Order: sequence, then structure tokens, then C-alpha cells
Amino acid sequence: MRRTLKPMETVKMQRTLSRKLLGVVLASAACFAACGVSTVVHAQTAQATQAAQLDELLSKQAITELLYKYPRALDRLDRDMLLSIAHPEARMQFGKRTFPSWSAYVDWLIKAHTEMLGNNHRISNILVEVKGDKAVSESTGTATLLVKREGHDDQYEERWMHSRYLDTWSRRNGKWALDSRQTVSDYRRISYVSADDVKKRYEVAPRLGKADPSYALFGEK
Repeated sequence: MRRTLKPMETVKMQRTLSRKLLGVVLASAACFAACGVSTVVHAQTAQATQAAQLDELLSKQAITELLYKYPRALDRLDRDMLLSIAHPEARMQFGKRTFPSWSAYVDWLIKAHTEMLGNNHRISNILVEVKGDKAVSESTGTATLLVKREGHDDQYEERWMHSRYLDTWSRRNGKWALDSRQTVSDYRRISYVSADDVKKRYEVAPRLGKADPSYALFGEK
């Protein structure tokens, strides 16, 4: 026969079941709370990682654009644009030459290229690594130059030059600029061309400076 529980036994059983149920509820709540904290921490970590990755990409793009500005400014003899690429105290090594400041190097560049009949520079193979507010880069610079041959009024030197730029960069007040540059010469070839051949066979565009149509395109003055 089925035994009938006494009132006191029923109360004890209810209390036991209540305690067990409360334990289950508390354990579930603790689990949900822990999962919630874990989810928040994971979300915050993911956001921080994404922010760091975005900053790295934007930094690489900023440095890449500065690298591209170098040949653009040089071919147009734009001193101000050249100066904007580097911090004022940036160190420059060009072959056996060293320059105490970026402006000293820029002035030397402008003078040397002003005396040329024509020049064209390109930048390629850009590799940038960013670590916080510091960065390093390697890029390849190629140049074609048409220069009066020294001591020969009737001849020009046509120079093909391939170099690599080993650069260090830093970000100050949110702006990236060059700290130092070492130029490594990989290849150079010189051909001698008569002045008569240059007149007959060469077409050299005039260097218009800021009158170049690209300045109007980009809204620059």
C-alpha cells in the first residue's frame, strides 16, 4: 500500500526541494553572469584588435602616400612638398654623402635637378611595417635623368638609376613623417647622347612646377 506522508514530512520535503531548486537557480545565474562577462570581455578585445588593425592600415597608407609624394615633388621641383615628407631634423644618407637635415638635402636635390634637361622618378615595391608610433619601410626608386655631360657642350648623359630607400618613420601629434633615409644603389647605367640627337629624337616635357595641371586636379596651390 502507498504510504501517506505526514504533514511534517511534507514540509521537510518541500524545504529540501526548494533548497535544491534555489541552488540550481543560483548556479544558473552565476553561469549566465560569467558567460555575460566573458562575452563583454571578448567583444572589448575584438574591438581593441580591430582598432589596432585599422590604425595600422591607416598608418601604412599615410606612409605610402608620403613615399609617392617624393618623386612627384622632385619631378616638379616642388621644395615645399619635399619638405613636407620628413621631420626637419631627418637624417639623410645618399651614397657617400650625408646631410645634417632634411632641408639641406632638399636644397641639394633642387639645385642638382634644376640643372638637368629632364628627369623622371618612380617609386615601387613599397613594404611598410608599423609598430605603434614608429615604422620602417623599404621601397624601390628608379630614375631616368638627362644631364649635360661635364666638359662636353655637345653631349648629354642619359642615366638610368635603380635604388632602394631604407626609411624610418615616426608619428608626432598624429602626423607621420620621415626620420631617416639610407639610399642603397642597386644599378646604374650611363649612355652618352649627342646634343643633336637630343634635339631630333627626344621629347622632354617642360617642368611646370605648380603650373602643372595635376595641381589643379588635386586643388593644390
